[in-house]
Amino acid sequence: MALVALRLVLLLLAGDFPAASSESEDLRAAKPGNYRTADCEQYVFPGCPRDFSPVCGSDMITYPNECILCEKIRVEGRDIKVIRNEPC
Repeated sequence: MALVALRLVLLLLAGDFPAASSESEDLRAAKPGNYRTADCEQYVFPGCPRDFSPVCGSDMITYPNECILCEKIRVEGRDIKVIRNEPC
């Protein structure tokens, strides 16, 4: 019985790997030349809207929206680009 349960768990885990590798392939396919600069001039700091429109930064962090990414750029002085307009 334990062997059957173990095999079932292994099969369930194996089913998740193709999706994970597909996501990492998508991120590798996004070349730095395809990244875009965040449009930070449209935001008035120090405040951002609470809307949830996630963006994936070139630092591989998902930001809740572009304004939050711009705030991090402004505070830390880092050059973070937008890889895509969805979670990393």
